[in-house]
Amino acid sequence: MLRKVSGLLVVGLLILVPQAWGADLQQSVDAYLTQLPADFETVSCQTLSTKQSVGENVFVLDVREPAEYQAGHIEGAVNIPIRTLAKNIDKLPADKATSIAVVCKSGIRAAYATMTLKMLGYNNVKDVVGGMLAWEKEGLPVTK
Repeated sequence: MLRKVSGLLVVGLLILVPQAWGADLQQSVDAYLTQLPADFETVSCQTLSTKQSVGENVFVLDVREPAEYQAGHIEGAVNIPIRTLAKNIDKLPADKATSIAVVCKSGIRAAYATMTLKMLGYNNVKDVVGGMLAWEKEGLPVTK
């Protein structure tokens, strides 16, 4: 998902860049994007579940609205709706190296939140691939 968002940002930049720079910039962007690993800035539902089951310290941030969160969430997840994230940074781990998994319904809001946290200096943030839709589809536990 983050790759899609990154791609949209790149496309936007290409539109704004003068034509004279377009080909060189496009080649540079292509070289960068093709080198990204398949799991770039993401964690699968199964991997997150496994990390939790073995007791690995992963801070799960659920950026959905409160009603969505209350309808069912990953055990231990902290709910901070994306629109209030900047006002609730104090609810995040103080150590910016802490592993953070960001989840929403499908992955779009989580991708935005992941990018935001990266810009704020958090260096171990991953978007949960497919969000709660995927989590539930895989039959993983949901807390209400």
